[in-house]
Amino acid sequence: MHIRTIVALAVTACSSSPAGPDAFLGFCSDQHPLAPTFTNMQQLFQACTSCHRPEVELPLVQAVSYGNLVNMPPPNYASPPTDESCGGVLVKPGDAAGSYLFQKVSLDAPCAGSRMPLDDIGVPIPLAQCAQTPVHDWIELGAQND
Repeated sequence: MHIRTIVALAVTACSSSPAGPDAFLGFCSDQHPLAPTFTNMQQLFQACTSCHRPEVELPLVQAVSYGNLVNMPPPNYASPPTDESCGGVLVKPGDAAGSYLFQKVSLDAPCAGSRMPLDDIGVPIPLAQCAQTPVHDWIELGAQND
């Protein structure tokens, strides 16, 4: 991946103004779709590490993100505790619709919490379809660590 693409992705995801439905278009497009591999998922997650960093409940940094996502329940951010996962797991291999991660990045109103990602003031930035599709496909294909 070119450094220019990584920088465009990070700037888009960390913008203080909502990027709207074109968020992450610097990372992919209909003409340049992402392959549904964990390597590409991790590149998407890199833009989320300003919030999902090592000292938080759900870090998405490269060394730990796969283990924190696949077949794992979401962390419970609420006090008192609530069922943020709506009874599911973050990534259920082979079942994108049943994976809370995919619900959080693809639905305007996930079963709990806010759509992700959020900008720095907490406003959801919907992922472009070209970024949602490989997340869906990666999960449907078994969420391999490739």
